Formats: sequence, C-alpha cells, structure tokens
Amino acid sequence: MLSLSILLVASILNEDLLTAKSNTNNDLPPTGLTYENYPALKDEYKDYFSFGIFGKGEIEGLLYNYASYTPGNEMKPENTQKEKGIFTFTSADNAMETYSDRNPDMLFYGHTLAWHSQTPTWMWDAPPARYDQPGVFDRETALENLNTHIENVLGYYGSHIEGIDVVNEAIGTSDPDDWKASLDKGEGWYMALGWEWVELAFLKAAEVVDSNGWDVKLIYNDFGLDSPEKARVVYEMVKDINERYADVRPNGKPLIEAIGMQGHYNLATNVQDVEENIKLFSTLPGVKVHVTEMDIALPPGELTPENENNQGMKYAELIQIYRNYASGPANTTGNSKVIETVKLAGVRDVRDGWKGGEFAMPYDYDGHAKKALLGILYPEEFLATHEYIETDPDEEQKQIDGVYVYDTSKGDAWSGANIILGNDTSYWPWSTTDEDGQVAFTPEKDATYRLSFNYTAKGTSSIRVRWIKDNSNGNYTSADGANVNKYQYSANDVAKHIPAYFNSGMVNMGSYTLTTEIKLDGSQPADGLIGNIAIRGGGGGNAFSINWIKVEKVGDNGDPDSLLVNWPEGVNSEDNIPSSVIKNGNGQAHIGFDIKSANGKGYTFSLSETGKNGSYKQYDNVNYKAKGVHIKGLTNNETYWGYISYTENDVVVAKSEPVQLKPTK
Repeated sequence: MLSLSILLVASILNEDLLTAKSNTNNDLPPTGLTYENYPALKDEYKDYFSFGIFGKGEIEGLLYNYASYTPGNEMKPENTQKEKGIFTFTSADNAMETYSDRNPDMLFYGHTLAWHSQTPTWMWDAPPARYDQPGVFDRETALENLNTHIENVLGYYGSHIEGIDVVNEAIGTSDPDDWKASLDKGEGWYMALGWEWVELAFLKAAEVVDSNGWDVKLIYNDFGLDSPEKARVVYEMVKDINERYADVRPNGKPLIEAIGMQGHYNLATNVQDVEENIKLFSTLPGVKVHVTEMDIALPPGELTPENENNQGMKYAELIQIYRNYASGPANTTGNSKVIETVKLAGVRDVRDGWKGGEFAMPYDYDGHAKKALLGILYPEEFLATHEYIETDPDEEQKQIDGVYVYDTSKGDAWSGANIILGNDTSYWPWSTTDEDGQVAFTPEKDATYRLSFNYTAKGTSSIRVRWIKDNSNGNYTSADGANVNKYQYSANDVAKHIPAYFNSGMVNMGSYTLTTEIKLDGSQPADGLIGNIAIRGGGGGNAFSINWIKVEKVGDNGDPDSLLVNWPEGVNSEDNIPSSVIKNGNGQAHIGFDIKSANGKGYTFSLSETGKNGSYKQYDNVNYKAKGVHIKGLTNNETYWGYISYTENDVVVAKSEPVQLKPTK
C-alpha cells in the first residue's frame, strides 16, 4: 500500500512537470515550481526577440532564463572613472566573466556613458574647481571630459557588447512641442553644454564604434515612456537628431539606433499607451525599440492572491504587445518589427535592494514560479483564462497644503513624499510649487529646520532625503543627483545634510523615525543643494509606508521650536490664535484675543520692524490681559508687524497671523 502511494505521488508530480514544460492548450501549468520545470524564457522567445536581464539576480535562474546581461551599476561613470583620468573596469569585468564562464553564448550590453546621476560632478566642471579645471561649468572642459570618458569606456568594451545606453534619462518636464525645452536644464551636462549635450555624446560614441568597425547599437534610454507626452518628446528628439546627422555614419546608420523603454511598471500602467508609443517609435526610420529594466511592482506588505493574479494579467498584456511588434520571424502580425530585446530587472522577488518587497519578478523569494511567469510564458492562454480581480479601495488620506505623500500599498505609482517650500521666488529664490499653488511653508534665510518622519519598511529598508525641483518623482536638482550617495547615516543619526542617505540600522518590517536638521543660509545656486524636500526609498525602492511627517523651525537662543508641518493630522487650525488690532496708541498697541492661561503663561509675542515677511524677534515689553496682549515701547508713526504664538512642551502649537501695528499720538 505504501509503495502504491509513493508511485501515485511520483506520477502526479511528474505530470505537473511535464505540463509545465510543454503547454499546448489553455490548460496552464501549475505555479509554485522552480525555474528548471518551465521553458527557459530565452528559448521561448528566441524567434521573437532576445530575452535578457538588467542588473543582478539569482545566478542559476539567470543563466537558465536569460540570453543577455546588462550591468545595473558597474559600468556607470562613478564606477568607471571616479577620479579624473583613472579608469577602473574591474567591477563590470567580474560581473560579465561570471556569466560568460558559465554560458559562452551570453550576450552583453552596456549601461551607461552619460547620465546626470551616479556621475562625478567634475566631469561637467561643476564647482568647486578640481583637477586644474575652472569649476564654472566650462563648456570646453566638460566636452573634453565627456569625449575622453566615452573614448575610454566604449573603447574598452566596444568589441564585447551588442549595444550601449549612450545617454540615460535626459528629459525633465515634457513639452511635446519643444524637445529642447524638455531637456532637464538642471542636469550637469546641460548646464555645461546646453541642449546639444545629447547629440554630442552620440556623435562621440558613433565615432568610436564606427572607426573600429563594431556593430554596437547606440541607445537612448529613459523611464516613463508609457506617458504619451514624454514619448512624443523622445520621438521628436530622436527624429530631429537623426535627420540632422543623417550622413554621419556608414551604411545609412542613424546616429541614435534604438530607444530604450524602461519598463518600471505597476498595476496602474496603461498598456494601451505603451502600445501606442511603440507604434510611434516604429515610424522613426531605422530605429529599434529595446524594452529595458522591466518589472511590475505590487503593493508591499503581503502578496495577496488578487495582486498576484493582476500582476500576471499585466505581464501577459505587455508581453503580448511586445510579441506583436517583435523584430523576429515569429511575429507574423503585419505590425512593424521594432522590438529587438526585452530585459527583466531581476530573476526572483527580493526583500532588499531594487524593488525590494514589491514582488516585482516572476519568481517568489524562494524561487517558485508565480502567475507572473505564466503570464510571460503563455500570454494568450493566460489572458483567455484569467481576468482582473477588483480590490477594495483604501481610505483617502487627509490632504495637508504643500505636503504630498504617496504609497504603493495604497495604489499609488510610487512611495515617498514631497514637501513644497514656497511659491514666491522674490522672497525665497528657490521656491517652486505644484499646479495647485499650495506650499507647506516658506523657509526663512539663516533659520534651522528639523525634518522628522516615521516610516515602516516593507521591503525597502534604506531611505533618502533629497532636493527636488517640483512635485514630481524624479526631477531632482543637479547638485542633489551628484551628491546622492555622499552623506550616509544610520537610523539613529541626525543628518546634517540634504541629500541624506539613511542606509543602516533598519530592517524589514521595522518602523523608524529619521531626523534631518539643516540650516538654509540662502547661499546655494538655484539648481544646487536647495529646492523642495523629497523623501524617497533608497535604491529606488517603493516598499515602504510613511506614517507621519513633522517639520519644525528650531528656535534660536533658547526660543521654542515652531511646528510648521504635521502630517497627517495637520497643525490644528482650531488652535490657531484669532487676533485683531483693537487699538494703536501713543507708542503702544493692543492685540485682542481670548488667552488660555493666567498671566500669559505659554504665550510669546514676536515683532518685525522689516515688513510682514521680515525677520521676527521675540519682544518682551508686553503685558498679557484677559482679552489680549498690550505691546509697549514702540516708536510713533513707525510700521511694525507682530504675531502671538502659544507653546506646549517646548513646541509652538498655535500662532496668529501677523498683523500690522502703527502707533500714533
């Protein structure tokens, strides 16, 4: 009887494996098996496009499934030429050798030659002056640095790679009618070389490739190309550059040969927009499409059956579109054949690192297949046998002026927060606000501010505090991008810089309060280390939830701190002190309000002699009475501004609006 049971179990398991290996109808194989029990992605799609990986992954599953490898960080400028003139290729070499030793047929791509992030700022001659450079974004110096870097890195790897991301993420705010105006003007390369920097990089890369007779695809790579507006900008840029340099390369090759569509998607991604943008790019003569860095992130916390199903649906929809525009002979749709390669951004789900805790890959933490794998392998069959499952919407968060908090676990596209610091550039030159015009607060020059926030790690256990230009998810200031890894802290430290990188002392599913104190002295240039405040996951992670945010103005000379931002509760408007000027007298004034305590305990009066937006100082020549505060010692016919604040536990919890005072005889 025991032997019969064993035989039955073995028979069932064997049947599952055979079904997983060879699916010929709508009866999909089971999930939950390891990679070797399914067709290899590279084999399943070899007649459509090359199926590869961007970045690292579990090595056995990587070698089994992927035909190409693109290093995630090892070839970026900060790793290949951190110090001027000293080129280091060891990291990328080691990664490539690891895979080529096991699979001699593995193909390789490069990423990236010119980018605003993870690039030493001396390359575009940003201040301070270094390496005998002027340090003023000098055009001649920056161009020489750009050319030298491309000559050396591409010259070293050119004979070993299929293609390379020459320029990465050059677009800022999209204006479909003007691609040049859409370039991120805060990027260091733009600040030194102007809008021409993109084509200058491609011209040098083409020179290196063509002079050596290499067949290396020159690629422009960017995120957010599911957006019709941004896709149109990239289309116009590539079209214009290729037309102006149509005769530069041999055999009619375009200067920009491929557009890399980063596939950082989620359940809200509109696949119809993705398809329409692929169609748009397909009209560019000689230009191919590479789907790069693909992942479909889910809300962190728990992998629910509903989300797993819906992720499989999204993968299936996208892969079906890619098959319909594939460059290989298996595409018999009659559509343009433009997609040459699709690259996933990993192998299995990870708890830490890129998309940590967001269940973005086709295999789970332990390497067992999810429905996502079935959606990739069998898109038609999956879509025929599955449909989206609706989930209950989360309760909408309370809105606080100028504070924007996002959370993937609540259905947002990303996790983090933006705190808007002003909308009046005549008062605070770096002020920039969203379309709604709301601000959290406007900083005072030379004041010190304390930012504290509490978050729960749901896979992302490192956090960055950054400078950003607006209420976006990527438009960081140029100086921020250059210094993003410079100042590193543990969870218990009080950071003294922005950008601040909290990358130790935190573990998954823990909740932590992180604190940053900075003095805003007004000395930074408009695209320097200044802007709006952004809270982001380290390494691009979105698997975390922000629980609360506070911003306080730190009191000087023993003055109490002032609470400026308190999300989500808000600085309770009911506790604000209503006030009105009752009388201006001879050298004095009286502001009327109902005080909460005898003898004015807890109240402070602050006075400005330099206007409503001037510098306020505590003024002590006052008497508090049952119906207000009596201010003495003022000069007749002079104009003052003053406000009352109320303090509990050394924190200002209520304050009045400033009112004008003008004593007369």
